[in-house]
Amino acid sequence: MTAHILSPAPGGFNGLQSWVQCDDPVDLLSREQASIPRQPIGFPVVAEGPKVWSGYGRAAPSLDSLVIQLDQAGVIEVEAALESFLGLALDGDEVNRDRFPLPRLAGLLEQCAQQIHHGNGVCIIRGLAGHRSPEHNTIIFLGIASYIGGQRGVQSAKGAMICEWPDSPLRRGIELTIEAHVYESKLWTVPRGKRHGIHTNVGLPFHNDMGCDILAMHVRQRAATGGDSYVASCGAVYNDLMTTNAWAVHTLTEANWPIQVSRRGSSPYVLSPLLTFHEGNMMVSADPARIGPPASSTDTRIPSLLPEQHEALALVQQSASKHQVRLPACAGDMVFLNNWALLHARESYRDDDESTRHLVRLWLRNEKLAWDIPASMKVPWDAAFGERSKATKNRQYPVNPMPEYMEPKFGNGTAAFVADESDEETDN
Repeated sequence: MTAHILSPAPGGFNGLQSWVQCDDPVDLLSREQASIPRQPIGFPVVAEGPKVWSGYGRAAPSLDSLVIQLDQAGVIEVEAALESFLGLALDGDEVNRDRFPLPRLAGLLEQCAQQIHHGNGVCIIRGLAGHRSPEHNTIIFLGIASYIGGQRGVQSAKGAMICEWPDSPLRRGIELTIEAHVYESKLWTVPRGKRHGIHTNVGLPFHNDMGCDILAMHVRQRAATGGDSYVASCGAVYNDLMTTNAWAVHTLTEANWPIQVSRRGSSPYVLSPLLTFHEGNMMVSADPARIGPPASSTDTRIPSLLPEQHEALALVQQSASKHQVRLPACAGDMVFLNNWALLHARESYRDDDESTRHLVRLWLRNEKLAWDIPASMKVPWDAAFGERSKATKNRQYPVNPMPEYMEPKFGNGTAAFVADESDEETDN
């Protein structure tokens, strides 16, 4: 197993300015730091453990701990598992580890799952690059991912990205999106400013996919230039801020952050903390485009952020950029991240006639190893994995990106989140 820890992004990421702009900016120099306790109640003085790492001034994750390189025998086993599943003539939702047998690789994939939950939080499966059909790529991704996390989270209630293939085991009776394409088509006519962040080529600030346990991404193709992903340890950011701006940590842990949600007939937001320490785990849940009122919405029900909240978010971005590590992803890689313990970001990119950046995303949960979800952060999680996710029975696994982009009518954040169909059809 090999990996390469690469240098930080030279230019930073979009989104920071919108966090710090406010009518009544706070002067950090005027804060009485001595009056603030050293850490919030229940939090450690210093975050420690394998998930606390940095690309700056401290040892980054071990080079041998990020990437599992499949050998020829491993690739052959994956191909055999694909043929085995195709022979069953089942629906795409029925891909699981029993129907995608990997007896030789199962132990390695279990190590990967352990690494995500108890190690540094990152695992990359490499060695499956090749010219396969989109359908076969999807089945392989679902099959391998089922060994990392057997439960798949719902990513959209409307399921607009239905794509049928003749004689495809992925095509029948599937109407709820479980898989999303992180992609920008040259043919889309909707302006980038009106799309979800994952469907543009602009840089995305540090965030996580709120309500997701494991973020899984299959790199179908890289951009011509740029488009690298970066991760930062929540524990490293906590330690940094406790040393330099302890007040910001206290602000992040207060349950007064307005988080956009979509619950039919209910308030369009809930008040939650962005940072918590729960059952020994430092957990963050923050998507900047989902905090406070959506920029594109005229709905005044969601309160604006307080000046100190704007500033705390800016400090999180600055600290994450300081401690970031670039992921060494190649075409064909499957990247798995602990979405509670890590923040991730994307630099801007450019496609050309030969290269179009294309990632496929899953939200996963390993019911055996999963962290307990604190009540204060459970509303977004419930939409993806909990009782709300069970409301719609049919599920969609789009093997290709949408040919035409429909402008979202609900603020869906940097990473997008689950919205009720009625909300998606009504302007806010």
